Parts: sequence; C-alpha cells; structure tokens
Amino acid sequence: MSQKTRKRKPKTKKISFKDKNWFTVIAPKSFNFREIGEVIGFQNNILGRTVEILLYDITNDYTDISLKLRFKIVDLNPEGSTCNSIFWGHQYTNDYIRSLIGRGSSKVQVILNLTTKDKWTFRLTTICTTIRRARSSQQVIIRKIISEILKEFAKNLNHEKFSNGIIYHEFENQITRVAKTIYPLSNCTIVKSKILSIPEGGEDKLYIPKEEDFDIVEVEVKRSRKSEIRRTERINVKKYAHAKASKDSESDSSNKKD
Repeated sequence: MSQKTRKRKPKTKKISFKDKNWFTVIAPKSFNFREIGEVIGFQNNILGRTVEILLYDITNDYTDISLKLRFKIVDLNPEGSTCNSIFWGHQYTNDYIRSLIGRGSSKVQVILNLTTKDKWTFRLTTICTTIRRARSSQQVIIRKIISEILKEFAKNLNHEKFSNGIIYHEFENQITRVAKTIYPLSNCTIVKSKILSIPEGGEDKLYIPKEEDFDIVEVEVKRSRKSEIRRTERINVKKYAHAKASKDSESDSSNKKD
C-alpha cells in the first residue's frame, strides 16, 4: 500500500519578543501632548490600537480616579519611537455608576448621537438621578432638557472643546442648572462617550483651550401643571435632602473616629 505523502509547510520565521519595539503614545493637543503610555509591536501593526488611562493620571485629582479615558493611535512620528493619538471616548467605572442611583430615586437616562461643528460624531450616555421618585411627566421634560442642551453645544463647538466639556463637567453643570427647576437632582453625569466617525481631514488645526469659558445655554421648556413641583413636595424634598446630608456627615465623622 502506498503511503500518503505529507505536505510540508513552508518554514516561517518565528517572531520573538526582542524583534518588537516600544512606542511612546502622545496625547492630542487638548491634553497638552502628554505621554500617556507605551505600546509594543511593529510599525505596521500599532495603528488603530487604543490606550486607556485614568483622568487622575493627568489631573492628579483623586475625584477623577473613576473616569477612564480612551485614545486611539492614528500615526507615527518621523523618528519612529513615538506615535500620535486622538481622543476616542471615556467611561466611568461600573461601581461608580452603581453608586449614583440610590434607593427611592428616579434614573433618567438619555443616549444621543451628536455631530460637532467640524463633523465629528459622538455618542453620549447621560444619567440624571433625582433625590426622590419623580413623576413620568417630569422625567420626560428632564430628558428633553438634556437633549436640547447637548445638541446646542455640539452645533456650536469643535470636537476638542466639545470633549473638554464632556470630561471637565461643563455640560453636566449646565444641565443641572436647568433640570433642577423641574425636580431636584442628586447628580447629573455623562457616564460614557464614544467617537462614531471622524471627517477625512482628521484633527482640526484650530485649538481652543479648556480654560476658555463656555457659553450659557438657555432652553425653553414647556411646563405643564403636572410637571411642576407642588409646594408640599418641594418642602418635603428639601427636608429629605437636609436629613440625608446630615446623616452622611455623621457617618463620615464616625468613620474618622474609628
């Protein structure tokens, strides 16, 4: 009987760890071209990779330790040892998001696709939580306020300043300023952002620093009698908020004594 001849596979050169190179990732202009990490690989396979860091690594503020930033590598510098990146989104940690929603409160969530002035498309997930349970009509108006304010900012800002407004809580503060007139909020947070598409030209050459003030956005909200807070409810909510604040301060003081 004839034995079947085995086909020999062509020999391929094994790639070792020593053949790879380290590349330093540089943040975009809105983050002052900081070095945000290193990746290992070859020049032809590091493009498109994403690097994740904490906002705490940039600001050194402990309150930012729950916010994760994501950057995407887009090109290599001529010297070959560094690579440029663009902001690709952010997300809060799951335990932080769970801590936002307390017992007996209402969660108002809005997911929007927004296109900035320079044609960058973002997807934002925003969560507002009330001190106590709000009526459905009040939740509808709060969702409308979130949508209108974010759309107005996206229409008038380029992507760099828009991302600064997301990360440094400017949009959240303006949403809270208007939405708290419908029902008192315990917090408002843009918990997640993601870049869906970018224009062919890449990054905009015009840089607007985050120190520049944002315009105040006014939103016309049609209030119904059902959406207004009754006087008795308003008083009860204030008492509840004051009692909750004093309870938290007592627990903090007891923890410090322990």
